[in-house]
Amino acid sequence: MSTTSEIPFDDFIAALPTERQQPATQVWQLVRQAVPAGYTEHIGPKYLEFRAGAQMYVGLANQKSHLSLHLVPMYLMPALQEQLAAAAPMLKMGKGCVNFNKMEELPLDALAGLIAATPLADYVAKLQVGRGASRKK
Repeated sequence: MSTTSEIPFDDFIAALPTERQQPATQVWQLVRQAVPAGYTEHIGPKYLEFRAGAQMYVGLANQKSHLSLHLVPMYLMPALQEQLAAAAPMLKMGKGCVNFNKMEELPLDALAGLIAATPLADYVAKLQVGRGASRKK
């Protein structure tokens, strides 16, 4: 895994509200362990990300009232969202994100499986298909 960093990881975490620092660190460690080979980690002032080239694969952001784990594969492949919703029906989700404040709110095994489910080459192919479909509209 390679990492590019505008700021150190510890500085990103330290800038979060105190009550979000531990959950953010824990969920990002889960992401680091689950992400398939080939994605690159990027640490910026607003997001922690794993990318395929310049495209986000998974990201973590601090929002006004919660942490948000952005899962782009879930947006591209709705079946993944359905699997996650089945694993945790009360989970606060959007089309491609999971919103949380505490680790206890997250189905960790299901999240790790979703993150690990898409090898880099498959993800790049899905992105290209998505771009082609949006251009045809």
